[in-house]
Amino acid sequence: MLCIKGLRLSTLTMIIIATFICLLFSPVYTQVVCSEDELIRELYEDIIDNGKLDCLRRSMTPNEADETEEQRKRRVAANWDSDCSFEASNSGSTNWISKLLTNFGLNKGLVDVNGDPVERDFEDQADMCEIVRALVANGKFPEIGEDVKSIDLKLLDYIDCPGSEGQTEVCAATGGSFAESNGWLILLDASSIQINKEPKYILSTSK
Repeated sequence: MLCIKGLRLSTLTMIIIATFICLLFSPVYTQVVCSEDELIRELYEDIIDNGKLDCLRRSMTPNEADETEEQRKRRVAANWDSDCSFEASNSGSTNWISKLLTNFGLNKGLVDVNGDPVERDFEDQADMCEIVRALVANGKFPEIGEDVKSIDLKLLDYIDCPGSEGQTEVCAATGGSFAESNGWLILLDASSIQINKEPKYILSTSK
C-alpha cells in the first residue's frame, strides 16, 4: 500500500508539473471586439454630456468647483472606456484614415471637437468616435446637418455594423490585446460599417 500510495503521489505531482508547463508555454489567443451596441452606447453617453463628441478616454474640466454633481457624473460617463475606445495604427494595411476618406468621400477629412479640419487623428481620443465625428462634419447624416457642436441623437439610428440581428454586430476587432494598436482592424471596406447606407459598393460582372 505504501508503494502504491507513493506511486500515486509521484504521478499526481508529475501531472501537476506537466499542466503548469503547458499553461506556461502554450500560446493564448484572445480576441477583443468593438460591437455596435458598445459603440452606440459610448456615442450616446458622449453626446448627452454636452451635445458634442469629445471622444476623450479621460475628460478634464477647467474648474471642478463650477461643476455640479450631475454635470460631473455626465462628464465621467462620457469617457470612452469600453472595447471601442482603442487607438489603432494608421499605417500599412491598417490605414483606417485613408479607407475612411476614400470609401465615404470625406472632402473635409478628420475634424476636431469644434469641426475644424485636422491632418491627423488625436492619440488621446477614441478612433471610432473620431470616425463618427468626421462623418457628421462631412454631412453624412442629412437629418442632423454638419454641426458637430450640437449633435442630434438621431445619428445613432444610422449606424450599422456587420452582423445579423440577434448576434454580435462587429465594428472593429483585434486578434491581439486591446493595447496593441497595429492589431486592430476597423471594418471600413465592403460588408462593413454603413452610415445612411454608405459606402455603396457596385460589383462588376465583367471578367
